[in-house]
Amino acid sequence: MQKLDQDAQIYETMQSIRRIIKALQDYSREVCSHFGVTGPQLWVLKTIFENKSLPLGELSNKMYLHPSTISGVVDRLGNKGYVVRDRDSEDRRIVNVRLTPEGEALVRKAPNPVQGRMIYGLKQLKREELGLIHQSMQKLVDIMEARNLKVTFFFDRE
Repeated sequence: MQKLDQDAQIYETMQSIRRIIKALQDYSREVCSHFGVTGPQLWVLKTIFENKSLPLGELSNKMYLHPSTISGVVDRLGNKGYVVRDRDSEDRRIVNVRLTPEGEALVRKAPNPVQGRMIYGLKQLKREELGLIHQSMQKLVDIMEARNLKVTFFFDRE
């Protein structure tokens, strides 16, 4: 493979970032127009579907998000009739989230979430490869002076 000069590397890096952002935007727009839920809402539904029923904390861990972010999305999905919250029968402090029949029907016909695809791909990398991506992303965050920005889902007001 031919080594690129600095300008070519910067160009290719910017193009790669643009492609990732565009893929996320296009996916979110398509899901919302075809299924009436946002990309992040679908991701929550699919994650619950794969696990049958989950406590909110475990759901947030599986999605690599803060519990307060997940709680708001679950509230909105509950208002749409796609999920319900149940108290654990053994420990009443634990609240489990499960899909309603309407939620299951939606999940069965909707595409896989793009965020899940990204996480799956990252999990398949060798430790060294993931380490390089992690270091590079942290450096980009620092370059953009974005270390203290509060983040939730990609392109969503969730």
